[in-house]
Amino acid sequence: MTFVVPIASLRKTDVLLAGGKGASLGELVQAGAKVPPGYVVTSAAYKAYVEYNGIDKLIWRLESGQGNPLNLAHEIREAFLRGEMPPDVNSEIIKLSDEFAGDFLAVRSSATYEDSPEFSFAGIHETYLGVVGRQVAEYVRRVWASNFEERAVTYKLDNRIPPSRVFMAVVVQKLLNPKAAGVAFSLDPLNGDRSVVVVESSWGLGEAVVAGEVNPDRFVVSKVTGEIIKRHVSSGKSVKYVLEEGRVVKRETTAEEVAAPSLTEEEVKELAEQVIALERYFHYPVDVEWAVENGVYTLQARPETVWSRRGQERKWATTGDLIKDIVYNLLTFRL
Repeated sequence: MTFVVPIASLRKTDVLLAGGKGASLGELVQAGAKVPPGYVVTSAAYKAYVEYNGIDKLIWRLESGQGNPLNLAHEIREAFLRGEMPPDVNSEIIKLSDEFAGDFLAVRSSATYEDSPEFSFAGIHETYLGVVGRQVAEYVRRVWASNFEERAVTYKLDNRIPPSRVFMAVVVQKLLNPKAAGVAFSLDPLNGDRSVVVVESSWGLGEAVVAGEVNPDRFVVSKVTGEIIKRHVSSGKSVKYVLEEGRVVKRETTAEEVAAPSLTEEEVKELAEQVIALERYFHYPVDVEWAVENGVYTLQARPETVWSRRGQERKWATTGDLIKDIVYNLLTFRL
């Protein structure tokens, strides 16, 4: 039985083993992206833990409507937190812990229903940042237990999802402390132009950009020439999030950081190349979260949805510049 697997060995078809998030990260590696190193504690480990500690009996009671569901959910969470790790699962987690003994880690949920087309589990299960190697087993238990948080159980029951069918894999990755991070699109999110890549960037971790707390720097790169055709260094990079002793903390940026671009020209071009490669691999426009720490890392990639949906009824666009029109429309229709 496989209880811990390297992210690089996974593919998008491994959702039942690694959950939605784990399988997606493995497919990114297959696509050629540089992903922070890590492993997935698989759904097989979760099942083994549930059976070893008799938690399956409590889950059956919850599912069959025996008693107050929220009281039962609390009892199940407590059973996860105080249970014993099966010896064969424990030996594999110890190896993982030893490998990352000197690193801070991100420990994230990856449920087998998570990121599925039918249901969104976003924000329902737990993520822990700044975990050290020796704590991995403890935080894996906590992520497993979050499968039965009140909000998670309520969501499952409201959507008629049997709790016994939602298995929890756990992604364990090295936590980056990047100099800059942000998002990138394989089209212009403002107007749908597919002939460019747009990179939005700010200092530190990407939380400030994703949450809209800062006005990021913006770079537009031509897919045709590979050159940066527009750049805007924002004066609105007022805060940043950084990792300090494993904790994510908020800091004000210095005047020098506000005035300076958060990415070099070489980093922008490398990012654009990676985004184009992902778009070609997946055959659809992508929305990518990335970070730069001694190289460009891809943290997540998802389909771009706003302009892609409109593209189903796209007509030949005309600007008056024949060459530009040919390049733009060929790129558009190809995708």
